[in-house]
Amino acid sequence: MRLIDLVESRIREIPTLPMIAHRVLVLLNNPKSSASDLERVIKHDQALAARVLKLVNSAYYGFHRRITTVGQGIVILGYQTIRDLVLSVSIAELFRMRGKSKIFDRAALWEHSVGVAVGAQLLARRAALPLEEEAFIAGLLHDIGIVILDQCLTTEFDEIVNLTKGGLPLIQAEEQVLGFNHTAVGKMLAEKWNFPPLFVEVLRYHHRPSQRRNHWAMTSLVFVADHLCQEAGIGFLEGYHTSLEFQNTVWEWLALQPPDKEVLLHQLREKMTKAEAFINLVTAKD
Repeated sequence: MRLIDLVESRIREIPTLPMIAHRVLVLLNNPKSSASDLERVIKHDQALAARVLKLVNSAYYGFHRRITTVGQGIVILGYQTIRDLVLSVSIAELFRMRGKSKIFDRAALWEHSVGVAVGAQLLARRAALPLEEEAFIAGLLHDIGIVILDQCLTTEFDEIVNLTKGGLPLIQAEEQVLGFNHTAVGKMLAEKWNFPPLFVEVLRYHHRPSQRRNHWAMTSLVFVADHLCQEAGIGFLEGYHTSLEFQNTVWEWLALQPPDKEVLLHQLREKMTKAEAFINLVTAKD
């Protein structure tokens, strides 16, 4: 059996998203859904509600008055923000699954994903694109294919990790060992779980945004945010695999200029110092 077929068969064995997260995704795809619909969904899972409230009251949001109920959070922070916090908690659960590799740092990958989420959101704001909330979730999800490879393969994934420690970019290491990379795996999982098309596209093309006409802006935001996190040294470092010329081209697609980079790097580092509650979704013990 080919490795890609093996991974695909293992993906079919992975449980679906938690029911609560699935219901949130249904709301996400329904323009008629309301804040009260979301509150009713969250109240069915007390542990989820507690984690969401912990995030709402974290330094990341910097709200001065303590929020004690999900209903309050929705009123104060808004439907989209609370919706995305619920999805953040659910995505973190995927990173908490026990991997097979003993040399791969799953927590570092989660920190990198949080960094890309924060960076993509900052970039969307800087580029005046109405994609801030979706950009955060896309950033959290973008490398989920790596988690699945760690879950499905042992010898091959350890070989990939060792190649990256030797300086080979992750994408190249994956293709050298497997003949495919984590973006293809991420797409398989996203389609199995009926993610919205925007997220499916980001998972598949965030390393090669030039191959996308649909959702190109979001794919480009995640691509640039990924490289900003590389430069800032945030979490797991995949290594650069595209030329500086192409990176600059993607900046131009977003109508961003070279001077924007230093501003965004500063904002990213500042935001990450306040993102401890997000990072602890994976690293902290229950």
